[in-house]
Amino acid sequence: MNNIDKINLFLDDKKNTTMLLPKVIPEVTIFYELLIQEISKAKVFLCKKIENIKNIDALIAPSLFEEKNAYIFDIGTTKSVMGDLSNVGDKSQKFFIFVNYSSYKKNSQQSAQLNAYDYKRDISSFLLKDQNFQSLTNEIKTDFLNFSYHNPHLFFSELQKLKVHTGQFKRDKDYENDSILSIRKEIFKHKNGFSIKMLSKLYGLFKREVKIKKFNF
Repeated sequence: MNNIDKINLFLDDKKNTTMLLPKVIPEVTIFYELLIQEISKAKVFLCKKIENIKNIDALIAPSLFEEKNAYIFDIGTTKSVMGDLSNVGDKSQKFFIFVNYSSYKKNSQQSAQLNAYDYKRDISSFLLKDQNFQSLTNEIKTDFLNFSYHNPHLFFSELQKLKVHTGQFKRDKDYENDSILSIRKEIFKHKNGFSIKMLSKLYGLFKREVKIKKFNF
């Protein structure tokens, strides 16, 4: 059973309310956040990412409108939330929690789990069920798969653009290795060691970010 099937079963589960995912790298976390949103939407769940875990008490309160909600948390350990979430009465509410690997292993018997290290397999599984994608040429499918394996955080946006442009996918090496996320990481690194000599480098990075945003519609 792949992770897509596990997410579908978890959303239908009447007993379990929490699913843990290990934080691999930021790009993979973004991929799974978007995948969870896609599947939740198809099952008529309202999916929200929660930045402030202090709001758990409000989240577990019974809904007056009988809404099905799915929540995404990105935290370090489960210590601060598992106790609160165990008190959830409405089992239709679902909580996807990204944690560090040690917390993921420690809680292996206490909640449903999803192995985020299988992201390449999940990308392939998702595309196998997409009839529009399967109708493309083998060359385009291979190029797109290779691009997505190296840039999982861009998978859904690039897939949408591929459909809009009716199968036109051009792999740009500069773009492939030059995502907004990677540029911002580099900007942050240079800002931490800032000096006058770094001004030209930072200016170039900002120009590259603007260029990507311009074509990443």
